[in-house]
Amino acid sequence: MNRDYGLCLWTFGNLSLEEKCKLAMEIGVNGVEVQGDLSQNPAELKALLDRCDLKVLSVTPENVDISSDDEKVRYSAVQYFLALLDWAEELGTKRICLHGNVGKTQGSGDAARDWEFLVDSTSAVVRKAEELGIEVVFEVLNRYENHQIVTAKEALSLLNEINSKSFKILLDAYHMNIEEACPIQALKETGDKLGVYHIADSNRQGLGDGHADLKGQVAALLEIGYKGPIIMEMVAEGPNPFTPVKDGNYLDIVVSYYKESLKQLREWDAVKVQA
Repeated sequence: MNRDYGLCLWTFGNLSLEEKCKLAMEIGVNGVEVQGDLSQNPAELKALLDRCDLKVLSVTPENVDISSDDEKVRYSAVQYFLALLDWAEELGTKRICLHGNVGKTQGSGDAARDWEFLVDSTSAVVRKAEELGIEVVFEVLNRYENHQIVTAKEALSLLNEINSKSFKILLDAYHMNIEEACPIQALKETGDKLGVYHIADSNRQGLGDGHADLKGQVAALLEIGYKGPIIMEMVAEGPNPFTPVKDGNYLDIVVSYYKESLKQLREWDAVKVQA
């Protein structure tokens, strides 16, 4: 089959799900990353995506803290992910994303203990994922979003501890621009452990709007034989990096990023990916 290209629906802001899906269809991607909103009926969401001929490429989670030193907070976070796996199964997708609490930039002060909490919580989620036949990808963030797992090397350490074929890594070009000495080398070292790749330029805008060597990163994907999706995650220029909603015609800007970036991606990623 050909490569799946997608985008993250959250980047469209406060539009309805139907409006977001219609925009994705207009842009020309064949899949999307949806938000893991458990209040959303998965059967209804699946029907909407089917009408728009869109695959679910991944599910991004709500912001919960799987390594909190507060046992109740940590337990609640794990329960959310266990419920998310059931929700994802009803939706018919075979992949969810796992990551730390966005905005938590420091731990309890005991790094070894925090790591133990992270491993225990992740293990509980992955065990259930194995039973359901769902892949879990751990998203590597950056130091301004979370204090744990900000490099591919750290993510590989977590994978080695969990030791499951159902557990892989999500690398994001935007985050790697901040944390990796060489994003291309990080992709190569991750190799067949890469489950999802997010792409945006160094400023989280369209391809070519920043300084990242994204062409080189796509070439690295081909070199390691990566067959997974390339998911675009871009936002318009403006304050507050945690919301896609900016002043002015931000939506038109994001749509233009996606259209132009998709065209460029297809040119770079010309080699067909076999099933």
